[in-house]
Amino acid sequence: MVNMVFLIVVSARKKVGNENNVQITVIMKKNTFCWVLLLLAILLSACGKEETVRQTVERELREISFNLNSDVGIALSPTRNAISLSGMQWKLFCFDDEYRYLFEKTGTVEDSSGNLQVSVPKGQVFRFLFLFATDVEMFPALNTGDTYWDMAAYSPSLPLTDPMNLLISKGEVDGTIRVAASVSTVAVTLVPRAVKVVIQKDESVNPELLVNTVTFQNAAISIPYAQIEPRCYDEYPELPDIQRSTYQQTLLADGTCYMLPDMCASSFGTNALLQVTDPISGTYELPVSVPVGVALNAGAGKIYYIDITADEEGKLNATWVTHASPATLRLATQNLWGKSTSIVLDYFNQIDVDVLCAQECSSLSDAEIQAQGLYVHSHTNNGQGRCSIISRYPFTGVTPNGYGVYIDLGEGITALVMDCHGAYKPYGPYQLNGIDYGGYPATTDVDYVVKVNGEVRKEMVDKLLEDVASATTPFISISGDFNEPSWLDWTEEAVKAGLAPYVVQWPTTLALWEGGIKGDAYRTLHPNPVTDPGYTWTPFPSTQDTKDRLDMTLYMVSPNTSVKSCQIIGEDNATSDIVLPSWKFDHRGLRTEFVYTK
Repeated sequence: MVNMVFLIVVSARKKVGNENNVQITVIMKKNTFCWVLLLLAILLSACGKEETVRQTVERELREISFNLNSDVGIALSPTRNAISLSGMQWKLFCFDDEYRYLFEKTGTVEDSSGNLQVSVPKGQVFRFLFLFATDVEMFPALNTGDTYWDMAAYSPSLPLTDPMNLLISKGEVDGTIRVAASVSTVAVTLVPRAVKVVIQKDESVNPELLVNTVTFQNAAISIPYAQIEPRCYDEYPELPDIQRSTYQQTLLADGTCYMLPDMCASSFGTNALLQVTDPISGTYELPVSVPVGVALNAGAGKIYYIDITADEEGKLNATWVTHASPATLRLATQNLWGKSTSIVLDYFNQIDVDVLCAQECSSLSDAEIQAQGLYVHSHTNNGQGRCSIISRYPFTGVTPNGYGVYIDLGEGITALVMDCHGAYKPYGPYQLNGIDYGGYPATTDVDYVVKVNGEVRKEMVDKLLEDVASATTPFISISGDFNEPSWLDWTEEAVKAGLAPYVVQWPTTLALWEGGIKGDAYRTLHPNPVTDPGYTWTPFPSTQDTKDRLDMTLYMVSPNTSVKSCQIIGEDNATSDIVLPSWKFDHRGLRTEFVYTK
């Protein structure tokens, strides 16, 4: 081996974040070849470590973006942009899934973007709570070792003068927003900490009667967990004792005032006195009675009512009452088969819906839709083709994976509408009916068909369930062309009737069912798949084809959700409930009407 002087200059150009480039300069004299090998080994090791650091950093942290919007519970407009958070102070509390305090962040809203970013470790579940206030003294404080249940009260000054001076995020039943660190975007709905009280006079009451003030007696002055759903309030023994006091509110010009949230037992409510003035009796106090068995349960951002009535002798009575606030959503799902925007808009108007969940939207123009005063949101459905949600209502948020949009229906009711399109192959009904298709052979092996169909649509199902897990409303629906029947359709009865060759629990809808989506709108109203098969595939069957129900609207079952109607849209009376004779699509559609009650 030749001995010689050898100069080697090596530069490593890969960067990690904003770190400086790595440069290595080596001067060697003897045993040059060995030294070169050693140098290369050192260099590769350095680069490898650098890459490992980069991957570790990426793997350990996940940036979550919180998009802020406002609810309509108290004097708020349906959209986030209708109010200004600019200049307000904000504080974010982060807890682990066991409610242990981890960290907090504070800041000032400098603009109207309504977007906050937080970095958290991947692979974990966190619980978040947001507060927005005009005064930082309203924020509670936590220390290391504390839990969510150790939070001190946070309340506006009494009596309330501005219900907007303290806003809180709407969470799940326990008051927190539960988020998996795998998501990237979370919609946060803000509501005032106050409760709106509406005074209503019956027609029997003298129209000249004036209500001057409302005095709340033995009412809460500090409830830190007012965002917990009332029906769940008794499930948390960790809650501290509620401080109570008496305070008075002056009515605004529209006959409303504000109180702090109160969670009462079923046999106890917040007593109140109205100071009223009428031309005959002058000014006096009118007590507000609490009906037996009716709890106030006036949570943050909600509306409560006091009704004033008069008996036959003209004596006045005032009573706390609850008013159900139903909202109707008319929703359709339709595979567009690549039809033009003009055809789709005509169809949208003919079937008279609020929202259309569409698939195969390759020829759809968002600009043309928006020109008609409508709103549209599109996503690529993991490469399975463009899906679009067309709505008469504006959107107040989008789910992390883009499959759904939040739609404010008024009266504090927000629906999450999701749209999807399952992979078109393998097509299980063809396989089990002896038809080769898309490279997947005909077979009698039900387990194999369930396996391959489940695998090809698993990514879509996982993304849908991630979006469902991040939801900030209980009113959730998933519509689309699933390219697979419902697990409720191929039953033993259907096999006996000759409508299906085998009993099959189809994997896509079953996985969504197991993930919490336990409602199938069509099957809710038509539970028998033999008498009401509900076929949407296909209006144009070939000589070798099958009849299947592929187009569905699934939903999150809750006591406050009901399905008013669910109808097939198609070409004639023999196949469809709603008939459009000049049918232009290769699937029939489905029109569903939901009624939500807050």
